[in-house]
Amino acid sequence: MFASAFFIYTMHLDSLKLTSFRNFETLQLTPSAGINVLHGKNGSGKSNLLEAIFVLCLGRSQRGNKDGDIIKNEQDSYRVEGTMHDGDRSIEIAVAVMRRGRKQITINGVKSKALELYERFSVVAAGPEDSEILAGPPSVRRLFLNLYISQQSTKYLENITKYSRILSQKNAALKENIEFDSYNYLLAETGAKIIIARQLFLKTLNKSAGSFYSKFSNNGELDIKYKPSALEEIEFEVDESRIKEQFEARLNEVKEQEMILKTSIVGPHRDEIEFDINSFPARTHGSQGEWRSAAIALKLSVYELLKEKRGFSPILLLDEIFAELDESRSAAVIDSFNDLGQLFLTTALEPPARLAQKALYLNIDSGQVEVVR
Repeated sequence: MFASAFFIYTMHLDSLKLTSFRNFETLQLTPSAGINVLHGKNGSGKSNLLEAIFVLCLGRSQRGNKDGDIIKNEQDSYRVEGTMHDGDRSIEIAVAVMRRGRKQITINGVKSKALELYERFSVVAAGPEDSEILAGPPSVRRLFLNLYISQQSTKYLENITKYSRILSQKNAALKENIEFDSYNYLLAETGAKIIIARQLFLKTLNKSAGSFYSKFSNNGELDIKYKPSALEEIEFEVDESRIKEQFEARLNEVKEQEMILKTSIVGPHRDEIEFDINSFPARTHGSQGEWRSAAIALKLSVYELLKEKRGFSPILLLDEIFAELDESRSAAVIDSFNDLGQLFLTTALEPPARLAQKALYLNIDSGQVEVVR
């Protein structure tokens, strides 16, 4: 069970240790429980450090990278260790991955599953790659949904995991020309739950993100539309049995096409989100600055949503978010940083003075970190 939204307590990272992670051979860090500014040249490892914190919290990269790609060159494994302050407790976490793909997660020395990390911790990451949420392929938008709805509901994570397993079995059956109708029933049953969770999440996010974006863009408008591939009707619908029925009907409609293509083409794994900026499709009409502002609005909205749902402030990771924002937009973003928990902010430039003056200032150079002030 998640904490009540009516009781806010603190959660923050007390210590971090890396071994063979990206460009870090070894690293030990004791961050501030408040604001941490990570300063350094591009390529120094600032983004990698944020990725390591995300991996420690949830057991995976926020960038969608494969575990093996994170291991430092010529090494056989990486290890991320840390101590998390959770209310009045200290929790020891370790995530280790072998190059051949075996992953081990421990909490207080006990072998654990990634699901247990999602149950205990919460983290939101924003960076330059988030423009892809607005302008990139649909898979990026689905990753965004899965990462953050799973932190709001571990039941959603269980359903996504189950759905992916059934989908793999169906695709294998399609490739072998084996009967697959039983998989369609199971996909519709689990997929209906996923669709409802996405609808509810995006409905809440649409209002909140629109409000943030208006502040960042001189009253600009941001609108989010969910496009589930399994439903012909795209109006908001939370009737699980009806969604399941429509899902099964769509699967029957595309059955012959799937048999020809040898793959499943309808379901949450093919869902899409459409973003409109000032009533125009963001993907084709948005500027780089608009994409960045919208992406930051999305992530701050997710942060507020998770804080309310979980009853504590997630760890917030902001990677070069001011690099492509003008002074007025940067000021509007900073004004939105109310009642933050622990924040890690990377920058190749001098950080905004209003943040730097109350932050632990760390310099990163070639995989080494030095406390400046």
